[in-house]
Amino acid sequence: MPVERRTNSIFKNGLIDTLEVDSVPRGAASSSLNWLTKGDRIELRRGSKILGATEQSGAGKITGLKKCTSAIDVEILFRTRGQKLEYLDRAAVDWTENGSNLLGSDVVDANGVGSEDISMEEYVGLAGNQMFVNSPKRAGFFKIMTANPGSSSNEYLNTKNYKGNIKIDTNRTFLWDRKNSGSPAAGDETSIYMSYIDTQTYTTVTAEAFGTGDGTTKQFTGTAAFKAAGARRTCFGVSATDSTETFTDDNNGYLVGSAGGTGTINYTSGAIVLNFFAAPTNLQAITISYQWEDSTTNGICDFTSSATRTAGQGDAFLQAEGGAKMMAMGTYQNIYYCMHLKKTWELSITNTDTNSSNLPYGDNVGIPSKKAKIETGKGIYYIDNTNENEPRIRLLTYDPNGNAKIVPVSVSDNIDLNDYRFDDSAGIRYGDLILFSCRTKNSTYNNRVLTFNLLWESWDILDYRASIFEIYDGSLKAGDSLSNNVYTLFSGRADGDSLISNYWISGNDLLDIQGLKQSRQFKLRGLIEINQNIRVYLSVDNGSFIETNPDGGSIPAIQGTGAYVDKSQSVAVGAL
Repeated sequence: MPVERRTNSIFKNGLIDTLEVDSVPRGAASSSLNWLTKGDRIELRRGSKILGATEQSGAGKITGLKKCTSAIDVEILFRTRGQKLEYLDRAAVDWTENGSNLLGSDVVDANGVGSEDISMEEYVGLAGNQMFVNSPKRAGFFKIMTANPGSSSNEYLNTKNYKGNIKIDTNRTFLWDRKNSGSPAAGDETSIYMSYIDTQTYTTVTAEAFGTGDGTTKQFTGTAAFKAAGARRTCFGVSATDSTETFTDDNNGYLVGSAGGTGTINYTSGAIVLNFFAAPTNLQAITISYQWEDSTTNGICDFTSSATRTAGQGDAFLQAEGGAKMMAMGTYQNIYYCMHLKKTWELSITNTDTNSSNLPYGDNVGIPSKKAKIETGKGIYYIDNTNENEPRIRLLTYDPNGNAKIVPVSVSDNIDLNDYRFDDSAGIRYGDLILFSCRTKNSTYNNRVLTFNLLWESWDILDYRASIFEIYDGSLKAGDSLSNNVYTLFSGRADGDSLISNYWISGNDLLDIQGLKQSRQFKLRGLIEINQNIRVYLSVDNGSFIETNPDGGSIPAIQGTGAYVDKSQSVAVGAL
């Protein structure tokens, strides 16, 4: 019998578990966990590493995770857990709380675990770099100046705005799942509300008295007067002078003196510290100038309108027809797709806000979680389980048949999703991967991440725990679905102290020969770490899988310490 070699170096199909194992193509897996498709190889997923010096013990859940930027383009990461809003202190490499239990007791269950997702949205305007925080049951509608991440102002005012889920887009806030204990009446799960288009209504204060020199004192502290007249106000564009040295605002919380002095400004509280290079002369007046805004006055926290509404004011659109609760809003081709549990609506607003269209897009196009969609240039990826017996991951995009319609296209036909639950699913795009978290049907928390490779259009399954994702400092972060911690994913060789459980099972392979044949050798080529081993199991003629070892004993077939391993090369694995 002639000797023939069968070589496979193509691994672009990923997991295909919707076909019979005899039909699964070579290079694809009929079942797998924690392997990633790389086109010319498969690769064991990287580990996960806790973010922050202090690990939170006990049960919990990260209910929000958001990256914002400062005025000098430094990233700031915020998270919510239980009643707490925290930011990652870069110097301490640990989490610091904003206020004390800022979110209130309504957002946790009887065990103190976060029970409601928190919306956090970034907004950058002339008034500074800001983040807004809201949800249906929160204690308020908070505004945070990112230069002062430990401070906040409560913008909630029941005559001006609401508690609910938010998205900031086109210089205004969209809100849904509205809750309001005041007027108008509380509760509206099906409408979409929108605020004013930000009118940038600012008040300028010039030469406000701040202190008097005595010829000796160099440091002066105080609070700008704007805050005493309105708790919702924040300031920006601060300057100070003693007529000799002038301080200018770097827009990131620091005041720079023209003679070498230093200072700080808290844009939320108005607290100012000035350190003059030379002491101001005796009886010399020290003054400050600045601008302030109240976001509830013709800004993105003002949802009101006049009796006869004019363009740019607040408004509301009823979407009560058969779609149940609204979950999320995604934007594609200048259309707002308002995605309910069982239905989706198209909301279109002209650039000048002089006209709008609010029409049903389609029945049976909905999502189970407000985080279960990903907006991309190609369209909106989303979880669709409107038919609970046939869940799908779809892409809302232009019809591939060539017409101009936007249609939902399934991208998950290769994987069986029936054993997964998506009630708390979260999604993100990370490089060439689309990721959705979910849980197996016998789990009470998210314990799986489904990954879709955009290059190969292939699927893989990972066992990360993730309630929400964010990209920070270029790496992928995940809020834990079972604890109050955040992790860096695809980092290192292990999950903390735990090894990465994994398996990869091919389909049946006839080796391109019908009938009887003999298999003499099975060779694998790739990279292996010194402390790693690979166990190989073979099934012949549909028999049971039997582990194959060179010595017939219990030693793994491939060992990182084997003489056949080239140890002269080193390869970095994962982020530090």
